[in-house]
Amino acid sequence: MTRRQRLARRLGLDTNPLRRRTDRIASCLVGGLLVAFLAGAPLLVMATAGWAGRAGVAEQQAQRTWHEISAVLLRNAPAPAAFAGSLYGGTWVPARWTAPDGRTRTGEIDVTTALAKGQTVPIWVDPAGLPTGPPLTHRAVVARTVIAAAIAPVVLAIVLGFLCTVGRWVIDRRRLAGWDSAWALVGPQWTKRFWSRG
Repeated sequence: MTRRQRLARRLGLDTNPLRRRTDRIASCLVGGLLVAFLAGAPLLVMATAGWAGRAGVAEQQAQRTWHEISAVLLRNAPAPAAFAGSLYGGTWVPARWTAPDGRTRTGEIDVTTALAKGQTVPIWVDPAGLPTGPPLTHRAVVARTVIAAAIAPVVLAIVLGFLCTVGRWVIDRRRLAGWDSAWALVGPQWTKRFWSRG
């Protein structure tokens, strides 16, 4: 038996007379989904990378109106406790700053070190003077693009795997129904023979 014949037998594409129609359908389903993944994954990676890159550049352009200004703390900022405060381990402290339009604003800002009341802290604000956090860097855009491109084929594989599982489940249900109907025809004859012997 050649390698090609062995591969065809494993994939269920040989001419084995004992192979049922549902076996061939299951083999075609797996093969089709594999081809869909191999053809679709590179296209999806390119499309996702392009979308993530364009979205990052658009976000960077929108953030060009942001300004870095100094905010004056209105209260002492304690040293942040580990795993407490904000997502980054800081504490929220009231502060005052002058917005780009000249109006004075107050609010809470995230401070990551112990500072005394009256000290200044650099913050980023939008044109209305609301705190925004630092703008997106080119490195962050590239990282987002790479992550999106890496996740895309994984998501495609999960979706295709789910479809394969559902398809196999449907095929197995049909197989069981076929076996039940075949046994309904043959079973009584077998049981008659069995009881007639005994």
